[in-house]
Parts: sequence; structure tokens; C-alpha cells
Amino acid sequence: MPILKHVHIKAFKSILDQRIELGQLNVFIGTNGSGKSNILEAIGMLSAAATGEIDYSRLADRGVRLSSPEVFRSAFSRIERKHAFFIEGGFDDFLYHAHITSVGESIGRFQWGYHAEKIVRGSDYRERIAGRSNSFVGIQNIANFDKTSLQRHKSILNTAESLGVFKANEMAAISALREYAIFAPSTPILRGIANDESRKSPLGLYGGGMSKALSEIMALKDNRLNKYIIRFFKLLDWFSSVGVAKPEPSLQSSHVHTGPTVVSFTDKFMPKNFKQLYAYDVSEGALYVLFVLLLLANPNAPNIFALDNVDNALNPSLVTALVEDVAKYLSENPDKQVFMTSHNPTTLDAIDLFNSSHRLFVVKRGVSGATEFERISPPRGMSREQWQEKYGYMKLSEIWLSGTIDGLNPPPKGF
Repeated sequence: MPILKHVHIKAFKSILDQRIELGQLNVFIGTNGSGKSNILEAIGMLSAAATGEIDYSRLADRGVRLSSPEVFRSAFSRIERKHAFFIEGGFDDFLYHAHITSVGESIGRFQWGYHAEKIVRGSDYRERIAGRSNSFVGIQNIANFDKTSLQRHKSILNTAESLGVFKANEMAAISALREYAIFAPSTPILRGIANDESRKSPLGLYGGGMSKALSEIMALKDNRLNKYIIRFFKLLDWFSSVGVAKPEPSLQSSHVHTGPTVVSFTDKFMPKNFKQLYAYDVSEGALYVLFVLLLLANPNAPNIFALDNVDNALNPSLVTALVEDVAKYLSENPDKQVFMTSHNPTTLDAIDLFNSSHRLFVVKRGVSGATEFERISPPRGMSREQWQEKYGYMKLSEIWLSGTIDGLNPPPKGF
């Protein structure tokens, strides 16, 4: 299963023009408002475009914030504003890009439209499969292409798919892109006391399907999957068991309203006759850790997905341990790809800068206010031992806080 090798984004929200070379594990760290989440949402927009129709329902299914159409187009003083934004995703030998604009705003019936699309293949992306613009519509080896089929399928990608022009690996790339989602667990939803309106399998984008997903994993009796649940007890060793239960009246307040089943925990320090807790009684950090581990364990999770604010509700050491688990999961699953945003420097301590599949990006605003992504990697030719000696065997989080590497400078005092 292919993974994204690069994305190129133009005129989307705070991203004016950035091409980013990607790995399996991609971590974006920066201050609030620097634009970290915007790259996740740009990929979400491209994912929606790959389905053949862009609308708010599809964007919501991928975890993209449902802003006004005007917010999606970059706006900077002294820089001409584009009427369309451009998002491109490249795999090993397959590339799809979409130029997306809005139509119908003047009559109050807004919808997204394709200003242009391009689909190419090959290691150098030179063999055109299909494309369309204001002046051209065409599909490879389809001499008498019926343009009315484009009206039915709405995108040139869907039209080409209907005509069977894609190879198996290209369809795998398209499927992976279409399934992409941004997961951002919400504490009330994880606790089971608020609804998750998303429909994304297997957990819901915000944690509403956690009890169902846990039941499914436990029913599989698969040691490869259960190891992620076992890992939960190593990260949070005051729990002795976790499961799914129907709430007992004696343990649930009449003021709390949940679904028919809830995630239950057994605290090993409580007495035997009273040691069960439900999701709304335990720490939000425990719920977040369980959510991420269930996402890793579930075979129905997307192959390409994002975790927005991975340090949410976690103490520094737990952040590092959880991201280490994600990194190990990726090393065991080369067909998976994860994007993470973080504010917490301890996230960096789980990243191996000498592993080409790990990518660390510092996100900041440039002089014009546009978001810039700077990849942090060791100088060419420098060994791991030389790096460690140069920086006194400090952890990456310590280097961040010390400001000794360009691009790893913390925000100025008083920021």
C-alpha cells in the first residue's frame, strides 16, 4: 500500500506556497496559530477531491474544519489573492493534483468546483494519465472521450477510474488518499457524555466509537492486536484491566447520560468490592492514550491518517512514550503513514532524525505571515555519534529549549 511522498500546497489558508517531502512518521511542531493543522486540512481537502465531489459533508468526514469558503483561500496584505487554491499529493510513481475554487457564492448556494485536475504516473511524473482545465479535457488512450461522462462523475479522476485506466498500485494510492482522516479526540466525547457526529470508522474522529472499537479488538483474540491494549497497562500501570460494560446504576450518576455501553477500567489500588470506573470517571489522558492505541490496533483504521495535537491532555513523559509506540507501529507496518501536530517539545524525543522514514518539521510564520515548514535533519555526512557529541548527548526536546539548532528555536520570551 503506497504512502504520500510529498505534498505541494498553494494559496490554502495560511500556506501560500510550500512543497513538503514526507516520510512515514511526520511530526509538525510550532507555536499556536503557526499553521500546523492547515497542512492536515489541505490533505483532507485533497482526499475529498479524490472522491469526485467536494462538499462540507465530505470535509467533515475527514475532520476538516467547516469554515466559510473565504477562509480556505489565502489572504495576505500586499500579496495578490488567488481565486483558487492548489493541492498536490505525490506517491512513489503516481501523482494527483487539484486546483479547487468555489462557485455559487454570489447567489448564496455555495459549492466547491474543480478549476483544474492533473493525474500523472512514473517515477518522474511525466506520463499523463488524465487532466482537465478550462481549455483541455483528456484521458490517456481514450481517443473518443465522451465529455458528458465528466459531468456525471464530476472529477476527471473518477471519470478515468470508471474507464479502467488505473493500474492496481494507482488504485491503491487513490483508495489510501480517499480514506485519509484527521483524528482529534474530544474529552466529553471520549467520556461518552457527548455525541460524536462523525461517521469515520472505526473510532469516530473524536472518540465516540471507543467502546465499540474496544469490543471488536477484544473479540478478535489476536495477539498482534492485543499487544496494543497490553501496552496501555505499561503506560498507565495503576489500571489492571480495561473492557466494555453496561453501566450499573450504583456506579453511574443519574445526572450522567451515556450510551448503552461504556469503556470500563479496573483500578488495582481500589478495594475489590469497589474498583470499577467508567470512562467519565478516569483521567482524560488515560482515555486519549487508549484511543490512540485502539486506532493503531484496529485493522480497519485508515492507512494514512493524522493526529491533531498528539500531546493533548498528556504529561511530557507520556507524550514521548505514546509517540514511540506510534513510531514502532509504523516500523512494523510499512503501508501506514501518520501525520502529527504538537506543541510539546517532548514529542521530539521519540523521533529518530537518522531514520529516513521519520520527518520533523518546525512550523512558523514568515515575514509575510505565510506558514513555512522547515525540515530538521542532521547535516549531510554527519553520523549519529558526531551529532550526539556536538550536542552533548542532549535530547531533542532539550536542544529545542536551548535554541542551539536553527529551526529548533523556542518562541521568544513573552510570546
